[in-house]
Amino acid sequence: MKEKFKLKHLDIVLAEGEKDIATLMVDILGYKNSIFGKAKFFVKNFLKIKVITSELENIDFNSIPLNEDSHIKRPNSINEISYLQMLNLKGLTQNENNLSMSNYMAKVIAISTYSENRVSLYKPDSKSFENYVENIMNVSMFDMIALYTWILNDIKVTSKEWEERFMSVEVVDKDLEKAGGAGLSQFNVVNTIISLCNDFNVNDEDAMYKSYNLVMTNSYSKAYSNFVQENMRVKKEAEYAANKK
Repeated sequence: MKEKFKLKHLDIVLAEGEKDIATLMVDILGYKNSIFGKAKFFVKNFLKIKVITSELENIDFNSIPLNEDSHIKRPNSINEISYLQMLNLKGLTQNENNLSMSNYMAKVIAISTYSENRVSLYKPDSKSFENYVENIMNVSMFDMIALYTWILNDIKVTSKEWEERFMSVEVVDKDLEKAGGAGLSQFNVVNTIISLCNDFNVNDEDAMYKSYNLVMTNSYSKAYSNFVQENMRVKKEAEYAANKK
C-alpha cells in the first residue's frame, strides 16, 4: 500500500494534528462513497491506512534509496544542468517561500531534471514546466523524496568543491576590501554572463543555457590565470626590491 503514495500526499503525511485520511482513502485505495463501500471497504481499510500514515510521518528522507529505474531521469551530476537552472535552483533552496512541502520538493526536482525529461528548452514560466511540476506531484512519494535528497546532497558536494577550487586561487585585494568591494558580489551573475558572451561569442540568452560546469570551469580558468599573474607580479616586485638593497 505504501508504494501507492504519491508526492502530493506528503503534505497529508506530514500534517500536524488530524490528517486528511479521506483523501488518501479515495486516492490510494479507490474508495467509492457507496453503501457497499461504507459497510465493507471503509471499515476494513480506514484504520489500516491511518496506521501507515502515522508510520510515514517519522520517515527519514536519507534512508530512502534512490530508484535508478524511476521514469523521472536525473543528470549524472547537478553540475550538468544549465547556468539558468542552477541560479533558479539556488534561489529556491536558499530563500524562504510559501510553498507546501510537496510543491517545494516538486519544483526543486523539476528544475534539476527538466532537461533530462523534456525536449523543450527549460523556461521556468512556461506551461511545459508547470505541467512537469504537476507530473512530479503524481509520481511515487518515495522515489521523489530520494531524488530530492540526492539533489540537495549533490548541490552541497559540488558547491564545496567549487568553493575550495576558487579559494585556492583567491587573490585578496586589501584596498578593494577597504572600499567595500565585498558588495560587488551582487554583480557576479551579470559579469559572468558578459564574460560568457565574449568568450563563446553567444548572446546573453544562449549564455544562460551553458552548463553550470562549463560556466564554473571558465570562471575558474580566469581566476587561476589572475592568480598566477598576481604571484608573478609579487615575485618580481620582491626581486626588484631585493636588488635595490
